[in-house]
Amino acid sequence: MKYSIRHFHNKFSRKLYENYFVFHKRFGKVWNRFLEKGHEKMTVMFIPHNEKRIFNFQISKFIVFFFLSLFVVVLVTSSYAVIKNQQIRSEEHKLLSSYNDVRADLIRYERLTNEIYDLIDDMKPEIEELYELAAGTDQVGDIWENRDFDKEDIEKLNKIKRILPDEIFSMKDAQKDLVSTTKTIKTIKNFINVRSKVVKDTPSIIPNSGHISSLFGWRRSPFGLGRDFHTGIDIAASAGTVIRATAPGVVVSSGWMGGYGRAVRIKHKFGYETIYGHMRQTSVAKGTKINKGDRIGYVGMTGNATGNHCHYEIRLGGIPINPYPYMSRMW
Repeated sequence: MKYSIRHFHNKFSRKLYENYFVFHKRFGKVWNRFLEKGHEKMTVMFIPHNEKRIFNFQISKFIVFFFLSLFVVVLVTSSYAVIKNQQIRSEEHKLLSSYNDVRADLIRYERLTNEIYDLIDDMKPEIEELYELAAGTDQVGDIWENRDFDKEDIEKLNKIKRILPDEIFSMKDAQKDLVSTTKTIKTIKNFINVRSKVVKDTPSIIPNSGHISSLFGWRRSPFGLGRDFHTGIDIAASAGTVIRATAPGVVVSSGWMGGYGRAVRIKHKFGYETIYGHMRQTSVAKGTKINKGDRIGYVGMTGNATGNHCHYEIRLGGIPINPYPYMSRMW
């Protein structure tokens, strides 16, 4: 077995060597023939028309092949360069067109940014006034000072400020003012919500349609007995005109109240009470819970009255106060 393998190996090696030797010999002949042909000389002659002097020189085929190859390489390279140059010029034209479009957009954005900033500047005094009204004082400080707004981002932008357009910083300032405006509006909104709740639970509408015939305060007595202090407002109207509660509350008395005639007295939140006098008829009973605008009676002239009207009175802590400021926004 070992003999057969060794014999096969030796035979394969000899065959491979013979083939290599044959190939090498043939390739050598071809190469030598190529070198022989390449070194063959060619005579190039330049003959002028007068044939006085003929210029000639010899050149090998290798040199001719070299220059032909060089010419082809130069031709191909030049063609590629021309085509590539055309492509670059086309791309350059597209980039220039895109740049002009971007520049036009930047100019438009700059104009819009300036308009937004001008609008914010116009809004600032109004917002400051509303904030002062909500705070109840004009010592509210600088509500536009927001030192911690996007601090890290602004620090990064300041480091590359030289290469950035000014519009970026203008937008940052506008954004900061908008954040401050949002906070201020939230404060005003909270104030309005609280005030709305207070207005809802305090006298804030007129009790009946008609016209004011007598105001709160000192007046000439309608009964001809000098001057007296009028503790409410008289609203004249035709008999039977509906009288409504000016705030939610609980009826503490309903019926005859001496000089008030038939009257309704309602207790409200925050220490307020309202009295509606000289009614022709009441329509609620003591202990009834009343909502703002509910019907509580009708205009009449009972008690000390010289004509059909509703005597409307507001008391705070048991002391009569002028009802007109609570009604003035409705007149």
